[in-house]
Amino acid sequence: MNKSLERSTDSAFSTPSKEDDDLHNVSDTFYTSQRKGSHVFRVRLDATGFTLQRESPSGVTIKEQKVKICNIIGARCMRMKKSHRNLAGCACVNPGTPAAGSGRKGTPSKCSMTSKEENATEVGDGSAYLYLFAYVLKKKSLRSSLHRERTVLTLRFRSFDTFEDNMREADRWYRALRWQLHQTLEPIFVESVGEPRRRRIVVLLNPKSGSGNAREVFNTSVAPILNEAEVPYDLFVTKHSNYAIEFMSTRRLDEWCTILAVGGDGLFHEIINGLLCRADWAQVMDSLALAIIPCGSGNGLARSIAHGYNEPYFSNPVLGAALTAISGRTSPMDVVRVENKNRVMFSFLSIGWGLISDVDIESECIRMFGYQRFTIWTLYRWANLRTYNGKISYLLADEAQEPLETPLLQSEQMRKMQSSRSCTLHIDKLSNASNHRSMEFLPQEFEDVISLETSINQSFRSRCDSWLSGGSRRSCYYSISESIYHSVADDSEFTQPSISAGTKLEQGFPNFGPGSSLPGLDEPLPEDAGWLVEEGEFIMMHAIYQSHLGIDCHFAPKAQLNDGKIFLVLIRGGISRPHLLSFLYNMSSGSHLPEKNNQFIKVLQVRAFRLEPCDNHGIITVDGEQIEFGPLQAEILPGISRVMIPK
Repeated sequence: MNKSLERSTDSAFSTPSKEDDDLHNVSDTFYTSQRKGSHVFRVRLDATGFTLQRESPSGVTIKEQKVKICNIIGARCMRMKKSHRNLAGCACVNPGTPAAGSGRKGTPSKCSMTSKEENATEVGDGSAYLYLFAYVLKKKSLRSSLHRERTVLTLRFRSFDTFEDNMREADRWYRALRWQLHQTLEPIFVESVGEPRRRRIVVLLNPKSGSGNAREVFNTSVAPILNEAEVPYDLFVTKHSNYAIEFMSTRRLDEWCTILAVGGDGLFHEIINGLLCRADWAQVMDSLALAIIPCGSGNGLARSIAHGYNEPYFSNPVLGAALTAISGRTSPMDVVRVENKNRVMFSFLSIGWGLISDVDIESECIRMFGYQRFTIWTLYRWANLRTYNGKISYLLADEAQEPLETPLLQSEQMRKMQSSRSCTLHIDKLSNASNHRSMEFLPQEFEDVISLETSINQSFRSRCDSWLSGGSRRSCYYSISESIYHSVADDSEFTQPSISAGTKLEQGFPNFGPGSSLPGLDEPLPEDAGWLVEEGEFIMMHAIYQSHLGIDCHFAPKAQLNDGKIFLVLIRGGISRPHLLSFLYNMSSGSHLPEKNNQFIKVLQVRAFRLEPCDNHGIITVDGEQIEFGPLQAEILPGISRVMIPK
């Protein structure tokens, strides 16, 4: 949606105080012009956001609305070339300026459309515009769910005779807003040297995730958000399996503050394991935040983060995740260390054996159905039920343990990496009026800047609504990032699988990362350490440490990002098919787990467990990826990573 306000000439004021905070609290008087009449607005920017007060001619506040700072992501200062198309929606100049008509001082005068067009033709428009981008929570109706709606607030500055002076005033507001936004960010997201600005992020994109539309999702839905927020980024497209492990384990990462995965949970699994197989893993995990854009089949982590912080998900999953990725807020997240006979790996989502793992892996043959493949194969596997014989030992978690609240410490910054390539386009180029058009449509010369790798002809008209005004759906902006970073060339050092990745993954990574407090997998568990045992025939065992396994699979309703617990769910053989079907059906609502454990279904909160299958066949998965079948043990590592969360 779009709201346009113009600054009045006679009633403008700004009285900054000597204190630093007050220097960034600005206010002024603006007005709107519509066919039904003009309105005066008092606009104020402070630490809470933008406050707009609509005033009557006598100065009494009629209506007040606020755009909260937590919903604002960025702004732009621009100059717009006037055209006959967009003159109809603009207010005419105030009395007191050279082109003013008759009217009472301090009140917008009325003039005909002819005089507007003649004035725009004969006298160049020296106005400067500040475009504010916000994504506010709204409800379409009482019965509808909350959703994020894009709001563009346009402030027009024209108190001075020249464009340069007006732009200087608009820039003052822009800098004040940027300072206020930076105060909401954690320190690792802002450059500490020179003028404060957002640090760069690295984007890893898996083009084969889910239904294979990750490139399109990034170009059309994520890149515009990053550009509006002025977050520079490097984009790398994965070229083979384990590419992200190679990248994270071998590259210098001090240039970036955030790792953004555009793909599914499998890509995020590679990122976690790449980071934790570094010799400097502790420093890296302290200084980097992780984020994900859900483009896979399951998307359990993205759904869990949105659920944990009451962020709308189903209305637009990608939008919510993109806003989370630039929020500047993090939370510690638990990671689980998993050890089998040949290797050590790290997990952020789940470990499975039995029914759910069978469905996850065997349904790959119908991947073209997207997330629905899980439902289809679950029914097939339910009708052809299997049981597995094994032994499960576990250590119960401390029930009194509370989630961590303090973010991890920031590590010392390292020198900048030199190998990435970029092309830069400075926003000052927009000041050249000869290169400008009506801002209702996206100029063709900037199509590649918006879309990065592919051209898009998406009109920005559909992304704007009216706000506090008449219902116009006209867009009056386009977003340009100061720096657009492209993925590395196909002949880069990561084009072909290297020995350091494929071989390492099969043979086991070096013993970096957090060590284990458990006995070796080939050693017996101490009897006096509190280990409990379940053995016999099982339909499934599933260990999860996030609330959701998938977008509509609320598997562990009590799980939190950083509670230090593994939720171990066991279903024994002998359960009736109706009982099992009820369990599977109710997983979407989170009501599938029994209030009290019974002979067939048990839910255990543990901090470590060991699985010892007695059969020589079956499927075991870690974060939805199949691993070698055999014994394994796992233990929780509380809060060793940090993940982006909504504001």
